[in-house]
Amino acid sequence: MAALPLRCLVLLALTVIAPVACAAHAQGIDDLGRTGRAEQAACRHRLAQMLDEARYYDRMKADLPGMEKQAAELRARLEGLSPKYRELTEKLAALDAEHKALSADLPKAEKDCREAWLPSLSGACSRLERMTRRLNEDVNPELARLRTELPPLAQEQQEAENTLSVLQMNLQSRRNYAARATRPADAEIAEQQERCRALELSTGRDSEASRSALEIAASAQEGIVGDGIVLHARLVSPAPGAQYGFVWSLNGRVFGGNGDRVKATIPGEGTNAVRVAAWRWTGGQWIKAAEASRGITGRARVQQTVAITGPLAVTIRNGAGRGDFEARIAPEVSGELYGFTWGAVGDPQGPVTFNNQSNTQGLTVTTPGRYAVQVHAWKLVNGQWVFIGKASHPFTVR
Repeated sequence: MAALPLRCLVLLALTVIAPVACAAHAQGIDDLGRTGRAEQAACRHRLAQMLDEARYYDRMKADLPGMEKQAAELRARLEGLSPKYRELTEKLAALDAEHKALSADLPKAEKDCREAWLPSLSGACSRLERMTRRLNEDVNPELARLRTELPPLAQEQQEAENTLSVLQMNLQSRRNYAARATRPADAEIAEQQERCRALELSTGRDSEASRSALEIAASAQEGIVGDGIVLHARLVSPAPGAQYGFVWSLNGRVFGGNGDRVKATIPGEGTNAVRVAAWRWTGGQWIKAAEASRGITGRARVQQTVAITGPLAVTIRNGAGRGDFEARIAPEVSGELYGFTWGAVGDPQGPVTFNNQSNTQGLTVTTPGRYAVQVHAWKLVNGQWVFIGKASHPFTVR
């Protein structure tokens, strides 16, 4: 597959190259406008935009029912897990209190039994026997069982809450998009297609070449932002002996030369759109033969983390105390949009979550004890919430 001569590499989408390719003999942009090919390119560009908008809107709408069903299932699962976790936590607390009371009273019971005149008939010895049996046969085994069962249950509940938080944020993003975006109507798309077809006929577009299939191969499907990749455009059935040139773009920006192979640098996180158009020299002009697109996934070179700043102790005054906490992303990148979900543990009723997506969270507490405030952080990349990390900040209420 022949590429254009190096001396005459110009953007094929904007310039016509003469058969004896030389920059001095290339047609000017004003000639291109007069022949109508500029209108044709603009028409095709608008059509591609309309098709992309329609596909994206349809995908956003199509995702909603499944995501809503998954969110409902997670909420139902949490509704089943929370009472069970609370019940087991309360039972553990009661048994722990009983264990401490029996253990504290056991030395006195043993002393009373030793000092009895007739141990076999002594009420003190019978009481000691009942206490020992209760500790060894009931309390201790049940405490061991609960301490084994509670951590996996707490982890399962936390994982469900984390998944639900991410799902709800992405679900809200789709709802917001569907509410504010307008999908191009199918009739409008069909009308634009007819308009472009009429322009192509008027400029003598090669309809046979337009049916050529084009593929993009990449040296890597994903990589770190800033890493280099090699892209290769391949026509499935090129016309024998035909001369082709290629125009490449990455996220809408033209780059590289006019050959079928180019090198590119991954520009950003998330999905980066690579497009290529193949142009064929026929009939004394360059005609678009085919086009293709694909995505390249970019990952951050520097891993971001989240941390919480706030008081290590909160003092109760007039029946209540308050602590204000702030989540900070490091390193924070200018222009990035972040979202947060907050929670707290340590309350006798179990873990709690807050409906708050800002980077600050205030807590009002009324019971002394040891608590921890928790946060999960995300950033918005190409319309999707990407998880950054989580953090926990313990504090004492006194």
